[in-house]
Order: sequence, then C-alpha cells, then structure tokens
Amino acid sequence: MARDHRTTAVIRDLSRVEGLPPGEAHARAAVVREFEFRITPYYAGLIDWSDPRDPLRLIVMPEVEELSDTLDFDPSDEAANTRVRGLQHKYPPTALLLLTDVCATYCRFCFRKRFTLGTDPAHHVRPEGELDSAERETTFDISEGVAYIRAHPEIDNVLLTGGDPLMLSPSRLASALAEVRSVPHVDVIRVGTKVPAFDPARITPALADTLASASRPDARTHVMCHFTHSRELTPQALAATTRLQDAGLVLTNQSPLLRGVNDDPDELARLHRRLASTGIAPYYVFLCRPTRGNERYAVPLAEAVDLITATRARLNGLAKRFRFVASHATGKIEILGRHAHDLVFRYHEARDPADQDRLLTWPAERPVTWLDEVVAANGAAVPRVRER
Repeated sequence: MARDHRTTAVIRDLSRVEGLPPGEAHARAAVVREFEFRITPYYAGLIDWSDPRDPLRLIVMPEVEELSDTLDFDPSDEAANTRVRGLQHKYPPTALLLLTDVCATYCRFCFRKRFTLGTDPAHHVRPEGELDSAERETTFDISEGVAYIRAHPEIDNVLLTGGDPLMLSPSRLASALAEVRSVPHVDVIRVGTKVPAFDPARITPALADTLASASRPDARTHVMCHFTHSRELTPQALAATTRLQDAGLVLTNQSPLLRGVNDDPDELARLHRRLASTGIAPYYVFLCRPTRGNERYAVPLAEAVDLITATRARLNGLAKRFRFVASHATGKIEILGRHAHDLVFRYHEARDPADQDRLLTWPAERPVTWLDEVVAANGAAVPRVRER
C-alpha cells in the first residue's frame, strides 16, 4: 500500500480533537474502526466542534449513520476501468494514475471510501488472499501505468489522483510528473488535491516548483483543487493557491453537492464567486455519489437542479462556468436542468462512444438521488457494481 512517510502531523484519534464535547469520540468508536478518521490540526482549528451543524465538521466528522446504509463501495464501477495496477482508463483521451491511498484529512463522503477501511477484520472480511482496494487500485510504482499510456496514443491528458498526490514526498511526486511528461502524446497533466484546503502550509515554494517542473508553455500542468465550502478559502489557503499560480500552474476547482454542507444557493454562489475572483476556475460541481457510508449527504435530484439554477442566477459569467455532473458508471452525465415537467441530462463523457452527447430525460416529480433509474429508463444498461 502506497503510504507517505513524510506526512504532516495529523490527528487520528477523535478523543484528541480539541473542543470536541465529552462523549462524542466514544459514541463513534465503532465508526472509526470501520472507516478511518484523519484530520490535520489546521483544519480541526477551523471547525466549531460544539456545533453539530458546522459545515466543515460535517465534512470530516464520523457519524453512526455510516454503518447503517447499504450502498456500494464502488458506485461508479471504477474496478471495470482499471487496466493495470494503479491506472484507470474509462474515456479515450483520459487516464487516471492513482498514486496513493492517503489524504491529508479524510472526507466522510469520499467516493473512494473503500480506501479508508479500518484494519479490524471483524468489521469487513474479504476473500482469503485478496488484496484490499487500495493495494489493488493504487501504486507507488507507475512504470506499468506509464507503459500503458505510451501504448495508447489516444490518451492526451492524465490525472494524478489517489488519495491525494500532494501527500507524496517531493522527490516521488517529481519523478511521477517527469515520467508522465515524457510521453509525447500527453498534452495535459492534472493533479487532483484537497491539500490547499486541508493543509495549506504543505504547499511550499519548493512543492509549487516541483509541480511546475512538468509544466511547459504549450503543455501546462493543472491543479484541480477541491474547495467545498467558502470557509475553506482562508488567508492561508489563498496564500497556498497563490504560490501555485505564481509558479505558473493553472488552477481549477471541483466540489460535490452535499446535504448540510453546501446545499444552499447563497453558500454555493459565495464559494464560486470567491474562487473566480482569486483566479481559480470553477470546473465541476458533482452530484454526490451513493457510496457506502455517505447516504446522509445525498440531495434529491430535482432539488439539486433547482439549487444549481438558483446558484447560477447569483453569479457572473466567470463564476458560473462549472458543469453540474454525475460521475455515473456509464459516463460523466451533465445535469442540464428542467424542461417542462422533465429533468434533462446529457452525456458529457461516455464509456460507450455511442452514448456521447446523448440526451436523457426523467420526470421531475419522481424522487431519486442518483442516476441508475434515469439511465435505465432511457435505454442504457447500468453495469453491475461489485461490492468491496
């Protein structure tokens, strides 16, 4: 399992969180045995732990509901896209390299929550001899993945992800970037990270220069930030993103829509207005994927459409450039809005090329929080998602 040996000090024991009311850690002991808890002291300091509705607390705080839902560990069927260890290839021009299973802090809603399973075998049993998800799906050695990319000239952009690639040592990150940049047909390298929100002090000038080492005037490296709430855009976080921008990196942002966290048009507008004003381009807002343990974050689809519409009405053109999408097993489906009595969707990217740009509709009065029924009703087969 790819672990970073140089991580900033983190809190892994809920009882060590300063300000957490007495008894709350004990009440969640079973949850953290099943799904790990991890938070940086910096991010813990942003939270009002006495307020159970604090949106930043809701991002990171284990809750007993995580043990009661029956959702899948892999709702987007990422296993079907894993071509070699640590590499996913779902859409022709795009490959993902999963470099680590570690993040600075663990989001409770993560769609790769299977990577944060605890180590107590009483809580999750897998077949004898089978590697766990992180060992199957991430890799410290990307040589096999890079060889796959070299053999597929249709791949022109590569996303480094995980986990969080910025949890790697600078030397390992530099090596990975150089290996990917050495492939002639790769134009764009993207790095997905929430470190600017969770641990901005980690974004040193040296780390910014490491990221920029693979960037050229004709082939930029992009940093895909994951700011989820406007309160994460602290002076420290903005200093970190400015260091990245000053190094010549292109910054964008993507965020899930989450019940209790940012499911408010004023908050979403505030977040995207501030992102745009600081030069971080809004890229995606994601419908929350129905992953084991995150059912409490789901926003019903019709409500989500109206919320996004109201958010865009509050924003200027630069701030509302994001697409509202769902990363479904059959493709990345853009949620366009309402037409008459229907919700309307379009395949922004499709696993099956025949589905590319195809329109889908769904009666707005029929409540759903995910798109399996929508896709099936429009004549597409929904892949069977395998449990972890």
